[in-house]
Amino acid sequence: MNIQMLSYPIYKQVFQNYTMTSHNIDVIEKYKRKLEEHGIKKESDMIEDVDFVIPPLEGKDLEEHFKNIGENQCKPYKDIIDLLLLNIPPKPEKWLLQSGWTRYIPNSEPEKVDYPLERGVVFDVEVCINAGQTPTLATAVSATAWYGWISQSLIDGISKPVTSQQHSEDLLIPFESIKTHCFKLNEYQQMPKIIIGHNVSYDRLRIKEQYWLNRTGTRFLDTMSLHICASGLTSYQRTVLKSNKINEEDESWQSSSSLNSLSDVHKLYCGTHIEKETRNIFIDGSLLQIREDFDNVMDYCAGDVIATYNILKVLYPMFIERFPHPVTLAGILELSTAYLPVNNNWERYINDSEQTYNDLEIEGRLLLARRADQACQLLHNDKYKEDLWMWDQDWEIKELRTKRTLPKNAPKVVPQNKSSEINIEEEDDLIFNNLIGSKFVYKDLKNKFEHLNDKLYLLPVNRTLLAGYPNWYRKLCSKPDSSPDWIPGPHLITASMQVTPKLLNLTWEGYPLHYIRGLGWGLLVPFTSDETEGKFPLAKLLEKCRIPTDKSGLATVDFINISDYWFLSLQMKQRGDFP
Repeated sequence: MNIQMLSYPIYKQVFQNYTMTSHNIDVIEKYKRKLEEHGIKKESDMIEDVDFVIPPLEGKDLEEHFKNIGENQCKPYKDIIDLLLLNIPPKPEKWLLQSGWTRYIPNSEPEKVDYPLERGVVFDVEVCINAGQTPTLATAVSATAWYGWISQSLIDGISKPVTSQQHSEDLLIPFESIKTHCFKLNEYQQMPKIIIGHNVSYDRLRIKEQYWLNRTGTRFLDTMSLHICASGLTSYQRTVLKSNKINEEDESWQSSSSLNSLSDVHKLYCGTHIEKETRNIFIDGSLLQIREDFDNVMDYCAGDVIATYNILKVLYPMFIERFPHPVTLAGILELSTAYLPVNNNWERYINDSEQTYNDLEIEGRLLLARRADQACQLLHNDKYKEDLWMWDQDWEIKELRTKRTLPKNAPKVVPQNKSSEINIEEEDDLIFNNLIGSKFVYKDLKNKFEHLNDKLYLLPVNRTLLAGYPNWYRKLCSKPDSSPDWIPGPHLITASMQVTPKLLNLTWEGYPLHYIRGLGWGLLVPFTSDETEGKFPLAKLLEKCRIPTDKSGLATVDFINISDYWFLSLQMKQRGDFP
């Protein structure tokens, strides 16, 4: 096929211990057919052979070369992890409320340090959301000591106003330097060090040295990433677990995998859930509330560190056994320090993206509201019964309730004199003749509907929302209030609601989408052309979709027979149960 291979001088350097041999013609033809099966048919353009000296291999062949390189890169970090896995000291019983790092050693007094002294720690950060995205407190544990870090804002109980996404270094957590240190790396900063956490990129975001252009020797190991590699979920499995509806056929993998949260992963590998209720104070509380509950929140943060350590002890050996090649771990450690240099255009990009998203969100809601208004008109003459999407919605309406008797403070209704009544023909002529003067038109219309004001006292205090409208439409509307943002109509509709695909008349391969509780979204496929009693508009479905004539493959397909149609679940189709 005239595919150019390595030039002979390069070949001799790469494959030192191999000799070129001729192959059987049948074998060559077999290789050609394999290449053609993958779409490689066109002959490539030939270039001149090159000849230069490449760096010597770190082994006898390419396989050993890459293995040795990976081992050299990750071995210092593996040694630190192995030392950390041996044991950790007990958690401190009391935490000191002082800014910066505090080191806790068993049977010794706590001491203030600039940063953790050991080269391997398990680390966790907590952030008070109401005070911005800067770190509030953190805990870490090494093989010999515990550490606690407290922000100055927590000590003061107040935070600086958050005006942008940019933060100064004094608000971040130092791990390898003191405040007065310059950006030139010293010997300690170049030494291999490792920080372990669950979703550790969230913690790395708040470490000062990670914003230096000169990269230090620190690498990060994420237990969540290790879990995804060793026992991760497919998209279908994740959907099943979140729905809390496990079928018998799904129970086989449920015990060997889980969702990615720290609590779920700890339950999978260690057998117990961890307490996460204290986390709410960081979401809803203030810095002052966190400081008042200081020991409790520090214990909570330290509990997450212990949970991460327990997961690491079980998961890390499993990961090494399943992915023994050192390049895998070396790649994970290398990718853990990636960063994206940006300038002022980055904030402009973020703001423009946010504005575009909001504009599209508003436009999408307006379009969906318009579709809902159009679908609501199907109520007239029961046209919804012939609609392939809206036929199963709740079309029951609420009647307008009124009082049977007028209250005592209601004014008396004075019967109108027949002579003052205007017949229809005179009314039309009057309005037509008075179009040039809106004042007269208003007066005539006021006289026409004056009698409705007398019935105002018959309305109850709590009035029915949108009386005369179907229930599915009423759920998309909110009651009028004094808020200036209130608008009439179905403005509560979103793209994630179950009614949205029906309003948009969505189909799958030409068949209308339909939702059944417990089965999810699926297709409506006509089963027969014989009309039967029921709500389903079979005649309309037959006009749009044909009855499948080739039913040879349907025996293995898990269709659900419902009256006049089949229901084909898209979840089962996605799982691969269908051809």
